[in-house]
Amino acid sequence: MQKGKIFFTIDTLQTGGAEKSTLDIVSRLSQEFDITVVVFYNKYDLKKSFEIAGIKLKCFDIDGKYSFNKAIKLFSQLCQSEQPDLVVSTLYRSDIISRIVCKRLKIKIVSNFVSDTYSSSALSRLSYSMKLKIGLFWVLNVFTAKYCYKFLANSHSIKKSNARNLLLDESKIDVIYRGREVSLYKNSLERNTLSAKSQCEFVTVGRLLESKGQLDLLMAYHRVQEKYPNTKLLIAGEGKFRFTLEEYINRNNLQDKVTLLGNINNVGEYLNKCDVFVFPSHYEGFSGAIVEAMLAGIPIVASDIEMNKEAVEHLKSAYLFKVGDIESIEEAMIYAINNSDHMVTMAKDAQKEALKKYDINLIARQHIEFYKTCINS
Repeated sequence: MQKGKIFFTIDTLQTGGAEKSTLDIVSRLSQEFDITVVVFYNKYDLKKSFEIAGIKLKCFDIDGKYSFNKAIKLFSQLCQSEQPDLVVSTLYRSDIISRIVCKRLKIKIVSNFVSDTYSSSALSRLSYSMKLKIGLFWVLNVFTAKYCYKFLANSHSIKKSNARNLLLDESKIDVIYRGREVSLYKNSLERNTLSAKSQCEFVTVGRLLESKGQLDLLMAYHRVQEKYPNTKLLIAGEGKFRFTLEEYINRNNLQDKVTLLGNINNVGEYLNKCDVFVFPSHYEGFSGAIVEAMLAGIPIVASDIEMNKEAVEHLKSAYLFKVGDIESIEEAMIYAINNSDHMVTMAKDAQKEALKKYDINLIARQHIEFYKTCINS
């Protein structure tokens, strides 16, 4: 029986959650489908990883930030030549290009919802000109969304927000969580206490952006380390907010207490050796970093945004603090230091939940069934 042919379209292969998730999923679908990942723009940080995984790539290598006419022409030619059974698009530019082409050529298309672009929290941080730009893109998004056969959201929170903001019927949106390779994060050592070492190490993972809340965390930790000097904070990730964080660290003489690790490949190792994972993000699409921490069995303190609350429950599997509230973050970190038994118990509950819901192999099976239904219906 001939395999169904699927094009997965994406803006770039730069390092990011959507790109990594595409790699994780697509690499597990090749036995069921004939797959090509179509990349429109010329950023290729993860290209080698895709090639090592044996994934077919079609890169259009477009220089411009948008160049929609060129992208539409190139993708139309590819689709006319290859005739895919289904197109799955991820990220805004890819969504628009793919929807227009699929409408013209009568190809089924599924668009992924991976973020809460139109949330009040996200929009409040933008300049007036950027809000106007987002508004224009919203019109185009709403107009082309009606061309989609289905949508796939990475959380129920993202499903609800995108249905509301893009004027969609929720029945057209399915939810499949992003998964992780369990073996990379599961701690082989039993955690019994946070005080087995001479000091308590906090760690956070994420791109260095204002919206990720790392400055909030630094300000809270500045207070914590004055009361609990036997602590350290590790910040993994890279981004345009690094200078702001470095400036705060230097101004407050925290160089011996806080380490900016940059991008790391061995996230699981850090989660396994540190004592508490802190996740202060203001908004997320899917809280992938939370899932990694859950799988690692590390105690978690995190902001009380809807996406985090979908993954963990306050005082049952994590300690949740008020988003953007320095005092609340401080209280959460101090609670973790002083209540190690409860934190470890919650971490074990979180790990059990993650193993049931976020194993990448289970997630891949859900994707396979979803795409088969789309192609055969």
